[in-house]
Amino acid sequence: MNSALEHNQVLQQNGMFSAADLEENKQGRYSPTQLKRFEETRNFMQYSANKYDNKGPIISLIFGFGFLAFAVVLYFVGVFDMLQNMLGGLFFPVMVGALLLAALFIFVIVPRQYQASVEMARNMGTPLAASPLGEIQTIEARAEAYTSQGGINRRGHQSTQVSHILRMDSIEFNITDSLRETIQPKRLYRVHAVKDQGVWVLLSMETLE
Repeated sequence: MNSALEHNQVLQQNGMFSAADLEENKQGRYSPTQLKRFEETRNFMQYSANKYDNKGPIISLIFGFGFLAFAVVLYFVGVFDMLQNMLGGLFFPVMVGALLLAALFIFVIVPRQYQASVEMARNMGTPLAASPLGEIQTIEARAEAYTSQGGINRRGHQSTQVSHILRMDSIEFNITDSLRETIQPKRLYRVHAVKDQGVWVLLSMETLE
């Protein structure tokens, strides 16, 4: 185990924070660099929301073509003929019901879900002046760093991408691969963090031993 000073220097090199950031966080303040990074992240979320806003008709069109292609495949492989033989006189009402359900999904449910995602991104992009960051929290615990196929994304939902996770007690942070490799399992660390829009964000950290 290397010395605390040496280890903290490596943490700063691989953790996207500096000694100045750490000192500000110890005083319960955000550094100018951290505030700029949060502002840039929110600006990007706002830009993304504006870019993909009101695209519901296009999404419906894509799903509509997909449904049509799927129906054509079912027709050519004989699924409709098989259903007609099984259902007899009920075939037509069942097909009409299935078509109505498909139309409801394509033209109502899908656009609403899509727009809800856009609005969520827009809310996450609220400027700091209108939605300031919360109070900095300090956590001291033995660290556990690992790679997960799932993990948590920026919205706090499960992700299918590979994530690198730092766990301090019951709190989890998304971190970089280089920081994960730097953190020594079960070593005692102090972490400065903030819970921003439902997701814990690591600001800075140092070893205590």
